[in-house]
Amino acid sequence: MTDVFISYKRKERPRCVAIYNALVDLKLSVWFDAHIEPGTDFDREIEREVRGAKAVLVLWSSLAADSDWIRAEARTGRQNERLVAARLDDCLPPLEFASVQAVDLFDRRDFQSGEGWRQIVSRIGRLIGRPGLGDYVRCEQAADAGLWRGWIAANPDDPLVDMARQRAAALGSPADRGAVSPPASPAVVAPVPAADPARHYWPMLAGGVLMVGAVLVLAFGGAGGAGGASDAADVAAKSDSAATSAQGTVTPMASAGQGKLAFCRPDKPYVLRFAPGRTDMPPAGNLTISNIWLAWRECRGPVRVEGYGDAAEGAAMAATVATELRGRGVDPQAISPVGKLAGAGGDRRVEVYLLPPR
Repeated sequence: MTDVFISYKRKERPRCVAIYNALVDLKLSVWFDAHIEPGTDFDREIEREVRGAKAVLVLWSSLAADSDWIRAEARTGRQNERLVAARLDDCLPPLEFASVQAVDLFDRRDFQSGEGWRQIVSRIGRLIGRPGLGDYVRCEQAADAGLWRGWIAANPDDPLVDMARQRAAALGSPADRGAVSPPASPAVVAPVPAADPARHYWPMLAGGVLMVGAVLVLAFGGAGGAGGASDAADVAAKSDSAATSAQGTVTPMASAGQGKLAFCRPDKPYVLRFAPGRTDMPPAGNLTISNIWLAWRECRGPVRVEGYGDAAEGAAMAATVATELRGRGVDPQAISPVGKLAGAGGDRRVEVYLLPPR
């Protein structure tokens, strides 16, 4: 079952992608119609996904408010109180949804640093059974080690707890920073993400305690763009959009408004962590595998799978993840698993990189 279904207007697709990426970074499974397979019955797939999602995020705009499809999806989300509403411009949502509070996401370019974003994530967290998500965003915005430690104590089982520990250590005292052991070998240091205009990054600076919030998002209000979601005029264009997805033509996110979305992540891997002594698939990894599969359907490039452990364990963990990806439908010829040494104190993990098509 998908955590979040996004309903939006076709012309707002670049802004939808920025929101999609931000939600995926919170370890949520997210669906919007960029994931429709070529040749599928898209209206039935949309109906199935919106009915099955735990939360339905509707992105209202002046264009979306006139869409019968978006209104229908919003009605479905309102069933069982699953609706989450946001405004992308200074529009009036349809009268039947006037009683549903819509949070503004158009009042600032760096939407992830605003109170509105925290409210949206908090609402989604309650709907999917992760009530600490809103407070996680608050910790990101405040960049305070004490808040991070409090969040970790209150949410020990949340999928984001490892990331929270890293951020608390980076902001805390020298003793706190010693709690996170850096890898001994330079070969296993996770790459620092390159600047990506659709994402909100918090890179840790080597040897320092300052965390820089590099907020780079797509400009809300950008022009045009390929897109797809939910009105009668969009229906005829959906199959064309899906067919384009299969061709593997990718442009950088900065120019995504001109054509194909770029879901490739050559500089920021998906990470799956394995229990000590185990090389079988971790239960919490299924969500990550799903997100990798959904992103690869848009990227369509090579997939580098790197397993970090001892020589044998790293290769075995990489092979496990590669098998899962093949089972989901990733092209076997695109997958390159490899084992690497984690080094003393290094965590046992698999990093998956989605590379641009050659």
